[in-house]
Amino acid sequence: MNRDEVKYHREAKSNLLPLYLKNVSMGKVHSKFNSGLNLQMEEHLLYIGCCSSPLSAFGLNIDEAKLRQLLAAVRIGDLVRYKEDVLIFYSIQGTITLACQELAEVDLRLPAIACTRQKIADSRLYNYLAAMEFEPFIGIDLDEQAGRHVELLQSTDKTDGNANSRVIRFFVGRGKGLTPSGDDLLIGFTLALLLFGPFQAWKQALAGEVTGERTTLISVAYCRALLAGYASEPFIRLVKLLDTEELAAIEKTIKEVQAFGHTSGNDTLFGFFLGLKFIIHGG
Repeated sequence: MNRDEVKYHREAKSNLLPLYLKNVSMGKVHSKFNSGLNLQMEEHLLYIGCCSSPLSAFGLNIDEAKLRQLLAAVRIGDLVRYKEDVLIFYSIQGTITLACQELAEVDLRLPAIACTRQKIADSRLYNYLAAMEFEPFIGIDLDEQAGRHVELLQSTDKTDGNANSRVIRFFVGRGKGLTPSGDDLLIGFTLALLLFGPFQAWKQALAGEVTGERTTLISVAYCRALLAGYASEPFIRLVKLLDTEELAAIEKTIKEVQAFGHTSGNDTLFGFFLGLKFIIHGG
């Protein structure tokens, strides 16, 4: 995908970050990648990426030169201090500071949409997703057992906490990657649900089952952000498409989501589609 097709913010931060950092002072570098790094600040993860990329629900994006300098200097486990809206990295090359107050704040809260439950089936986005072939491109083998749990996901009463826990437990941590495919599917499914109701019993089960003992801390971070009502930039754009008939906008955003990870984007889209199906059929 040509990144120039998507308009991203310049240096920016999610409006979830001030809430995360309000009572936090110390942390460490949790993980590093070619495109960014995660900080673990007490129980929260913060992702620092490049401003040419979409903004994470729990992230901040900085200029590429700054990011490269940071990636070259820090190591996993290096201490990080947060003081007066400044992140201070203690690396083998000395201290590096990153002033968060200079970053534009972007609203990544789940938006209110005009589309009602009754209108989902007629929406152009739903019909576009319904025409997609997901199975060859997702990270879960839809064998008999997985297929049965996909059906349970779409049919069980979401006020039944025990049933919720059982189906979530099947998917959480299933598959490979920084965010296993089963987790991505659950995130997409939950994203769809939260557009049309509180689904408190489902949220409670998700919070109880998606833990660091069962999956990666990165998956836990995405789940925690979503349960707080926040999603990454492309998913905010995705849900808004339920209110549009513009095919070009739908195709563009679907491709943007699909660009995540090896199968992560398609896993999340599949879950989102299943969630919309659940809502359509009386969820």
